[in-house]
Amino acid sequence: MPRSIVSLLHCCIEISILAVSEQKVLFHPCTTLLQRPELAQYVRKVTETGAVQLLRRKDPKIVENIAAALRLCKNLVSATYIDDTESRIINFSPILHVLITLPLKELVIRTHHDLGEDAWGFLNTIKGLCRLSVWSLDSGPPRVLRGWAERLTPTLTHLELGRCAGVPPTILISVFLKLPLLRDLKLRGVPSAAIPAIIGCLPNLIALDTEYLGSGNYRVPSTPLPALEQLIVRTESVDILGPDLLWTWTRSLLPHVGSLKSFTLNSFSVSGRMAIPWPFVVFLTTKQGQSLEELSVGIALLNLDSLSQLCLKCPSLSTVHCTVASPDVVGFSPYMLSFVSIFTSRP
Repeated sequence: MPRSIVSLLHCCIEISILAVSEQKVLFHPCTTLLQRPELAQYVRKVTETGAVQLLRRKDPKIVENIAAALRLCKNLVSATYIDDTESRIINFSPILHVLITLPLKELVIRTHHDLGEDAWGFLNTIKGLCRLSVWSLDSGPPRVLRGWAERLTPTLTHLELGRCAGVPPTILISVFLKLPLLRDLKLRGVPSAAIPAIIGCLPNLIALDTEYLGSGNYRVPSTPLPALEQLIVRTESVDILGPDLLWTWTRSLLPHVGSLKSFTLNSFSVSGRMAIPWPFVVFLTTKQGQSLEELSVGIALLNLDSLSQLCLKCPSLSTVHCTVASPDVVGFSPYMLSFVSIFTSRP
């Protein structure tokens, strides 16, 4: 087989679980790598999960074999670990001891239970990461890079923190002050009122994915907010009783004229649907109209006049995902013809 094909086949490896004779059988690539160690030089990305427990009874040394195979992957740059089992510490520890010796640029950790203080002590020694995602959803304290951010200051540009609930905003701000190169940030559980102060620490940020958890009070940031190009807002409900201050808060995150390229609102409705207010539509068309390319508001209603205004005033708008409020299906046809005319007339 040509060397180039071998490289492509082995640049990304992950375990597979297949049904054989009505039983789940786990096939792990570590077997191949240990038999053909010359292939390890091509491995760039690895995904490992807690499914190794399926093999432990048949092969008590499976985790050790995985660690041995990883040790051969000297060119590994991306590692993902996913585990929702109770034995995540036993599963992860041998793997972690190898990962900290490799030149990783990207690390993803998604576990249901916390990995424990020893594991986080080792993780906090890793340097050079450009992308980091941490989602430990239950038990143990939230992991927000305290004691680790300093090591990632020169390199980290993309960060996901999946569990920040209960962490004082002052602690989060102290962490983000050490990460000025961040360009892409995803946060869950952070008080909405503290988001402006947090992103005020990140002058290079262009993409933010966060939640609106209700109104509150927090100090106004003393530094200018970054010019966001992509904003994703997630909220629990956008119904007729929905968050009145959502739109004001969203506008506060976008003080720069002509920076926003993509806006997404992810929500659900429990008591009817709420229309996107006209003042917010005017804000988008007047402040962000020249740059806006994508708009996705899901179940939140856009009336036909608002949709028409967006199409007319946003010359770069190419994608709109929305729910249209129109009791008259027949009357909707002229608007559709108008929208088609607007889009087809663009260069």
